[in-house]
Amino acid sequence: MKQGKAKLPSGLVQPAFVVVAATLLLSLIAFNGFVWNLKLHFKKDSVPQRQEFREIPALMGHWLQISQDDKLDKETEDILGTEQYIYRDYIQVDRAGADLVALVASGFEKTAGTTQPSDSDTDGDRASEAARAKFNQLSFDGQVRMINDALKGKTPTERKEILTNVEIKGHLGDNTHVDVVHLGLTYYTGLVDTVAHIPDRCYIADGYEPSSYTVPTWNLGPDAAGKIFPLPVRFIAFEDSTGNNRVSKCVAYVFHTNGHYESDPLGVRQTLEDLTERYGYYAKIELMTLGQNTDAASSAMTEFLTAARPEIETCLPDWSKIKQSH
Repeated sequence: MKQGKAKLPSGLVQPAFVVVAATLLLSLIAFNGFVWNLKLHFKKDSVPQRQEFREIPALMGHWLQISQDDKLDKETEDILGTEQYIYRDYIQVDRAGADLVALVASGFEKTAGTTQPSDSDTDGDRASEAARAKFNQLSFDGQVRMINDALKGKTPTERKEILTNVEIKGHLGDNTHVDVVHLGLTYYTGLVDTVAHIPDRCYIADGYEPSSYTVPTWNLGPDAAGKIFPLPVRFIAFEDSTGNNRVSKCVAYVFHTNGHYESDPLGVRQTLEDLTERYGYYAKIELMTLGQNTDAASSAMTEFLTAARPEIETCLPDWSKIKQSH
């Protein structure tokens, strides 16, 4: 029995179908040629950091790191979307150093939670005042060493408790200056997507609401060469909206993307969506302080960033070299 040849459906050999198929094929070839000739990039190549954030020094200007660098747990890292990050706490040595060494010398952690005065309280007060007096007589370098010696052997939890006490003391004091700045740095590359994890959304999700929202340009400096660097930022004052009477916070953030600073998340996305650009990255620089005094917060953050910006930039890609080499 002869086996007949399989026949194509009649619609596939109709002239109209052949014309449409040929047109689609030619269009695809033409589009690929167009993309190739114009060197368009629908997917960004990754750009490595010049060095990791952890290489940023513990001492920048008169700001000293009190926390210890540590990795987040895997689940939090997955939510963050990157493994390139640091979260640090810095104090202003001149204004808060004496409070820190005095607090540690008092042995406050040994008497925390007690309500009755004791001989150890008196001894702690004497030790505290002696440490404060010694600190105030030292040179700046000596003060830094004394702070580091006071924190030697302290666990991350103990350091956090010490810093919290110093920070609250400053917040409950004259409230005219801010002595503690919390720094967060994150780095993303090879992405063309919505910029995630901005304070506008994250703090609101955590039960805070903005009481003020500004987009100032802070003048950093002068630097060693006497120059002023204008930095656009987003500056938000948050207040607790849960009814739990949590301390108010001031937050500032800015991005560094493809060689320039950008305060608008949409501006970052527009930069990364440039089809003529082969590479893409952005880093988010975020600062937080406690308290409602926005003038004091912005002053401290400006002072901190004047010292920190050059150090942060050593970790970011050298965009001019990237452009020259490609």
